[in-house]
Amino acid sequence: MQKTSAPTQQTVRIGYVPLVDAAPLIIAKEAGFFLEENLDIVLHRESNWASIRDKLSLGLIDAAHMLAPMVFASHITPPNSHHDKSFMTAMALGYNGNAITLSNPLFDELNAEGKSLDEILAALKAYVDASESKLTFGSVHPFSMHTNLLLLLLKRAGIDKDKIEIKVIPPVRMVDAIRDGLVDLFCVGEPWNTAAQFEKAGKIICYGSDLWSHAPEKVLGLNSKFARQNRETHIKVLRAIVRACQWLEEPDHMAQAALWLASKRYLDCSSDLLLHAMVNQWQNQANGSAQRKIFFSQNANAPWPQHAKWISDAIFNPRNTFATDGQWLTPPDQIYDWEIFSQVMTSLGLPVPNTDDCPGTLPKL
Repeated sequence: MQKTSAPTQQTVRIGYVPLVDAAPLIIAKEAGFFLEENLDIVLHRESNWASIRDKLSLGLIDAAHMLAPMVFASHITPPNSHHDKSFMTAMALGYNGNAITLSNPLFDELNAEGKSLDEILAALKAYVDASESKLTFGSVHPFSMHTNLLLLLLKRAGIDKDKIEIKVIPPVRMVDAIRDGLVDLFCVGEPWNTAAQFEKAGKIICYGSDLWSHAPEKVLGLNSKFARQNRETHIKVLRAIVRACQWLEEPDHMAQAALWLASKRYLDCSSDLLLHAMVNQWQNQANGSAQRKIFFSQNANAPWPQHAKWISDAIFNPRNTFATDGQWLTPPDQIYDWEIFSQVMTSLGLPVPNTDDCPGTLPKL
């Protein structure tokens, strides 16, 4: 009897930046979800978003844990003028996950201890109005939800964006930057806000969800050429990631997730730090307030058209410090692929939401 050979594993190179919201990729690999889809996934850790952008654009990696606005920015010309160097996505990696942290000197100057967010922002506005120099805010990339959240914070405080300088700093460098006085305030994903508090370098004043509940954040971005040529492989990757996102929402899995993420080959940090951030995440979700990171529930993996429009509009909004006057290489409503997302969910026996059911209220920038 002739033996049939096992199908060849498809190798896919996926980049990520060491953050808690890279967990779906790491869990999918460590828990065996990629392997069950007959995928050989090679995870590439990168220290900053510019490296992710460049390697994905050049085809040195096939996919990446990516800032949602970066996907849209890759379709603007100039600088990009070739579809094969642009990105697409069919899946979000969850809602929320960011926080805003004040430096200790500024926190003390504002007498912020025990105050509400609006009281802190009122004190911040008074401080900015009275100051002859600009404060420096840290963001992880010009085209990021972090930059957008900082602009929403300024709007809520009534502070003119021209009175603030926004400096781009890699996530892994944020704690050093605030400790060394390079920034007065930053917006970054976890665990680096919690790390700033652990190391007594700064204090969290709000979570991103305090400014926008159910905010978009990271997606699985693909090189557009790879996506066109490898549709079935793309679907298998997404199936594994959805299962990882479901796994991450089980409270009993937090300790194991923290151990895997803390590994030297992934985030290379204390599992206690990660567990602290993840426990807080669950406490906040349990009482319905300040949701920090939602990986799967409430249709968190959907590439919502409403989010696509908000993000693409924000790139050209004059209130945006990094607003561009370029042109779209691809219509922005074609960059989020709802069809592939629907196919993935259906293949897993999961419901596909209506495109009109995007949760939360979209804020005005």
